[in-house]
Amino acid sequence: MNKKIIAANIAFALLFPLMFIRPGEESSLTIYLMKCVVPLMMVLVFCLNYYKLIPRAMKRAGRHNLVLSNAILVMLCCTMLAGWHRLEFIQYHKEKAKTEQVAAVQNDGKDNKENGGKTGKDRRHFWLYAAFFDGLNLIFAIFVAYSIRSSEQINNLKKLQQEAEVARQQAELKSLRNQISPHFLLNTLNNIYALAAISAERTQGAVMQLSRLLRHTLYDNQSEMVTLSSEADFITSYIDLMKLRLAANVRIETSIDIAQNSRTMVAPLLFISLIENAFKHGVAGTASCIISVSLHEGNGSIVCDIINSNHPKQSSDRSGHGIGLNLVRQRLETIYPGQYEWIKGVEADGLYHSKITIPAVS
Repeated sequence: MNKKIIAANIAFALLFPLMFIRPGEESSLTIYLMKCVVPLMMVLVFCLNYYKLIPRAMKRAGRHNLVLSNAILVMLCCTMLAGWHRLEFIQYHKEKAKTEQVAAVQNDGKDNKENGGKTGKDRRHFWLYAAFFDGLNLIFAIFVAYSIRSSEQINNLKKLQQEAEVARQQAELKSLRNQISPHFLLNTLNNIYALAAISAERTQGAVMQLSRLLRHTLYDNQSEMVTLSSEADFITSYIDLMKLRLAANVRIETSIDIAQNSRTMVAPLLFISLIENAFKHGVAGTASCIISVSLHEGNGSIVCDIINSNHPKQSSDRSGHGIGLNLVRQRLETIYPGQYEWIKGVEADGLYHSKITIPAVS
């Protein structure tokens, strides 16, 4: 950015004087260099504000000092330029006199007196107009410097806010992942505890399956994203573990349509809380119950559709305290903000439906 500003200032100082040379007007290197003084003064005022005054004012919130400093600076520069314009005016007329053909006329003294008076009047007007427009040009240079600095400051603040937001989201996501593992482990151990009263042999098999599931949570859960195929394998193993303790009145339906070589990435353990709830609230006594878990990928989306019988727990059974669903929503908001759809609730068939649709990202 600084290199571009320096290049623009140099180009401005060299090209700006050419705007005031009329076609066919006699000119010289001396006149051109004299005309460069005003743009060079503008560049000086611009750089002084851009690199020193404005950053200092923004840092210390001293806008009043900035205005006062620039007012003094503009007055000093206009005073210096007024004297310079006087020299420029004289030099211009000297150059012009060299190229003019002077004719001898009568009453030379009278003509010189009239021309001298007219020239003095022209000089007074010239300095007045020059000082006025020089002041406007210098104020414009200050305004440009302030605008660029303000724009840079706004962009820097936005960048810092974005970085802070990303860091906050990453910390929040890490915290959420760390909460999921103990919550998942608590529910699974409760299931194995219930199974131990039924069959010691089946309990041993359940412990082995649990060890595989824990391996997944300990390693894959530490990554921000995992492959959808590995997540599908985890869900399948979890459902198989849950089946060990279910009675014959519970019908389990699974439809996991994910290719083994799928490279689609998904947040780890995103759907497991929904499946936990399906087993928790979809089973009751000897009544006929159903739990259906569907996971498939297609048309650029991942869809997890879970249906279960609706058997709400009694108020005395407060295990979990609804933590699972809150974690799911927080993770969806953090990882897929504005990109997900979650439809849940009891529908006309009396079954509880929970359907999440998220974008498929490779």
